[in-house]
Amino acid sequence: MEQSRRRTQAFYLPAEVRDREITPEQETPTPRPGHGTIYIYKSRDLQRQIVWSAKWVDELPGSQTAGVENIEGSRNDVLRWARSRPAAKRVIPSAEEPHWTPAPDNDDDIDF
Repeated sequence: MEQSRRRTQAFYLPAEVRDREITPEQETPTPRPGHGTIYIYKSRDLQRQIVWSAKWVDELPGSQTAGVENIEGSRNDVLRWARSRPAAKRVIPSAEEPHWTPAPDNDDDIDF
């Protein structure tokens, strides 16, 4: 097991909290096969460049989430990833309500 990270190098914190353990990063479970929605969209990376993105969200009743996976990259990589996941549905952005429509079966028809 990996040793706990500590704030010993955090000179900007008050001295009394520098040696406390830092909570490990929260792990998000993988979505359940056959459940959830894959949202395919464009976003911006850290350099503010437009990139293709997809997020598979497995929603539960009551605004709970069973799992999340996502990817960011080239159009081909994102669409390949989205097709390879066993989600219940795949959607793309739309100008009309409810602002998401089912993704076409042919990747050549996905362009927004």
